[in-house]
Amino acid sequence: MHRALMHILLAFWVGLASVPATAGLSEGYVAFTAGDYQIALDELLPLAGRNDSIAAYYVGLMYLEGKGVRPDTRVGIVWLTRAAERGHVAAQFRLAVAYDGSGTRQDYQLAAQWMLAAAEGGHADAQYYLGQYYRDGKGVVQSDQRAYEWIHRSVEYGRTHDRFLDALLYLGAVSEWGRGRRQDLVAAYKWFALAASYSLDDFRIHDEAGRAMDALSLRMSPSQLAQAQRLAEAWRRDGSIDAADGDTASAALMPGG
Repeated sequence: MHRALMHILLAFWVGLASVPATAGLSEGYVAFTAGDYQIALDELLPLAGRNDSIAAYYVGLMYLEGKGVRPDTRVGIVWLTRAAERGHVAAQFRLAVAYDGSGTRQDYQLAAQWMLAAAEGGHADAQYYLGQYYRDGKGVVQSDQRAYEWIHRSVEYGRTHDRFLDALLYLGAVSEWGRGRRQDLVAAYKWFALAASYSLDDFRIHDEAGRAMDALSLRMSPSQLAQAQRLAEAWRRDGSIDAADGDTASAALMPGG
């Protein structure tokens, strides 16, 4: 019998018995992060077999990425799916990435399904990618409005996710040209200014944002530029979330707005 399938069956058998006192999530996690994958597997596999979503997530990663075991995409997907079905947000996101073509057969509908689950669970990267799915009509019905909404939400949920800077550029572009929302040059300048300020270590983003700001400034009045700069500074200071019906709606709350 395939060794990986033996591991799955063993997990179920062990789950019927008492788990050794030394076994546990903390031990498995510490071993995983230290790169001691065989120890991690020994600790986590019995718990995964007893439907622990966290343990199932890490076991799935080990099989999917070949950490401590021979890579086995099929077995990795089995464990990640078990974790995802129990609401593990990181597992939902990793499954979406896998079905997008990075790890298993490409299935955009399944990718979108799991990306939506992770996005609704607050995963900022998933929110960004789900927005891209809606922009491109990949696995979902194309919608510029839904694309804007999800990518906008991604920057509200976190400033450190992997595609944060790209999200800011996207929000600036769609606000400038009115794709998925009404055209708003003040909001566009604000998003580009934020992209420029957060990208000092990323020349590509910094340069693109600066060029966009220069071009926009030729189309805006001095009062519009001042308003955009106030909004950008407020966002940097306290991460204020824009009003649902328009970024510049919050200007009235600003000094001089």
